[in-house]
Amino acid sequence: MRREKVLLYFSLAFLSLSIGCLVDGITSLVSLSVFVSFFWVGIIEMLSPGILSKYSDDLKYLSLVPIVAYLYLSTYSQFIVLLIDALIMVVIAFLVYLEKDRTLKFVPFLIILFALLTFGIGVYPEIVFKVQVIIAIILGYLITVNIFKVTIPVAVQDKGINIKPGIVFMKNVPEEILKTSLIFSRNPGGDNERWFWITKVQKGPRTVEPTNLVKILNLAVRYLEQGGTVVIDGIEYLILENGFDSVLKFLANLRDYAMLYNSTVIIVSDLTTFSEKERKLLLRVIGEET
Repeated sequence: MRREKVLLYFSLAFLSLSIGCLVDGITSLVSLSVFVSFFWVGIIEMLSPGILSKYSDDLKYLSLVPIVAYLYLSTYSQFIVLLIDALIMVVIAFLVYLEKDRTLKFVPFLIILFALLTFGIGVYPEIVFKVQVIIAIILGYLITVNIFKVTIPVAVQDKGINIKPGIVFMKNVPEEILKTSLIFSRNPGGDNERWFWITKVQKGPRTVEPTNLVKILNLAVRYLEQGGTVVIDGIEYLILENGFDSVLKFLANLRDYAMLYNSTVIIVSDLTTFSEKERKLLLRVIGEET
């Protein structure tokens, strides 16, 4: 469902630019403002959950800023409207850069270029606007590739297995749970479409880097929201690569989503291997502090 929403927002954004370019009587300024508005919402939706987990809903309201600026300020100063549009695009570029996604590595630079060209609309509106449309087409292609690069299979719910919602630590996971779970592991999963290999040595649609906690969170939540179970085997490796505090925050976010969707995340690990301080923090995060 989230993917469809993201595609809808981006489609509306690119449609607004196309209309401004092809239909006489519609100024490039209004098309640009509408584009920035929908593009902002699309990016926020695409990056959620992740670095924007706690603020995504509130940030979407900022999409009104470009349109409001056009309606109330364009008659006084088109430069201010262009400045607001450009600043919002710069913020978008920064947010995408923070995502650290290799398939999006050129996107922030293209967005910055788009933002800089915005100031040229007041001088050469037709030429600059058409160049922006070309950049938007390239952005659309790169973003679409990113959206479809990993397909999360439909969650299979085994009603015969009763596990409490939230995060659960297990030393060994029963085979019947593994058959229907989305798995993140230090070991490759072969042809299992629900298996992601946590590795730095190989890139592929079913691999994820240990430092990319945002991607792991995003993929996990997309499965949890369907009511599925997520298994993470290699929490010690994630701690080694990211530090204990970062992984603790990651687990806190993951637990919140698991509780929200009444689903379960299983961590394959023995809590006794952690220090007493770390064990207490982990138990507090998963809601089992005594």
